[in-house]
Formats: sequence, structure tokens, C-alpha cells
Amino acid sequence: MRVLFTAVFTLIFAGWTGSQPHAQVNAATQPAAAQTGWAWPAIPGCLSDPAITTPGTTDFSSPVCPLYDQLLTSGVTRIELVSARRLNGEMDGVLYPAFLPGTEVVSFLTEDKFNQSFHGATGLVRVSGKSVTARNGSWWTTLSMVSNNGKLLDAAAIRQKLALPNEPSCLAYADSVRSGIVAYMGVVAPAFDQPGGGIEFWLPPGAVVAKKTVDLPGSPGCGTN
Repeated sequence: MRVLFTAVFTLIFAGWTGSQPHAQVNAATQPAAAQTGWAWPAIPGCLSDPAITTPGTTDFSSPVCPLYDQLLTSGVTRIELVSARRLNGEMDGVLYPAFLPGTEVVSFLTEDKFNQSFHGATGLVRVSGKSVTARNGSWWTTLSMVSNNGKLLDAAAIRQKLALPNEPSCLAYADSVRSGIVAYMGVVAPAFDQPGGGIEFWLPPGAVVAKKTVDLPGSPGCGTN
């Protein structure tokens, strides 16, 4: 972030699927190849970290870039950038980085303008194994990230893009995001033998109100909980 944090914080959060934690390690202390053995995906040109030389290629057509532009023009304030490596190091965990090292993560203060701007294809959704854990959690993505031509991707494809520990079964649609909280948007790092590369949002627990859930194709579905 361009402005230093004023306090050290520890983020304790459930993983994408509400089961196994999506954990992080301070990637700055280890060579890329030694971290987990995964291959680096392309680094989006709009969010490449100028202070870090990465072994990845640069992608100037990354889907995160239009979302970044949308955030910049939405009227939302306090938009800043923080190194993914730095943020990963401040997040609790021991296995994998959450945000792609070599990129910068967008930090912003949520406002009503965010809800007004991010809807439809760019509205927030969350996937999990059950309805209750899909509706409640800190990690979210956009509807366009988990769909193609208006149809939801199957569970296996979503797991790959979001680097999940297990295939999800249920998707929840966000109705609204509480105003006045700090949130993050960035690129999903590879984890759990999945390539990642999708887009993820982190918001504090309870910040997102979600009521509607649907079954994901190729999965057992949301169930009754």
C-alpha cells in the first residue's frame, strides 16, 4: 500500500469453501520455485509490482484490469495498492499465499457507490460446499469469473480458477456490501495443486449480506443447510 499501515493486524478467516483454510506464507522469504512447486501464471500488467522481479510473464489483458478501472471510476474513495507479498505475510497461515506474489493488491474503502457499481456480471458471489458457508465468509469473486456466456462453470473449473482445496457445490449471490470497511481485490495465487489466476475479494466477516444460493453444475448441490 502506498500509505503504511498504522497498526499490525492478523486476519483470521475461513477458506473459500468454508472448510480447509486458504492459508498463506510470506512469499518474500522464499524463491518462487521453492515455495510449492507450482508454475507462475501471467502477472497482470495493471497490477504488476514494480519493486519485484518475477519469473512470470506479463498479461495486459487480464480480467482484473477492467475491474480495477471500474473501481477507479466508481467514486469509491481511499483506493490504494499494497504488495501482495507484504499482505500475504500479514495474513495468517502457513501453506500458500492467497494473493499472487509479484502483483499488487487493490485496497479500498467500501461505500454505497461500490454496491451501485458492482452488480450484474461484476456482482460479488461466493462458492462453498453448503448454502450456509456460501452465504457467509470473507473470500468472494465476481459472477463473470465463475460463468461463461451467462452459464455457471462447473465445480471443477471453478476450483481451478480460485485455487480451492475441494470442488465447491454451492454459489451465493451477494445482495449488498456494508459501507465503511477496508476490502481487498487481487489475483488468486496457485494453491492446492490448482493454477489459480482468478480474481478474489477479501472483506471482513459479516461485511457481505447474501441470501440467494444456487447449485453448481457437476456438483452435489447446496443441500438443505
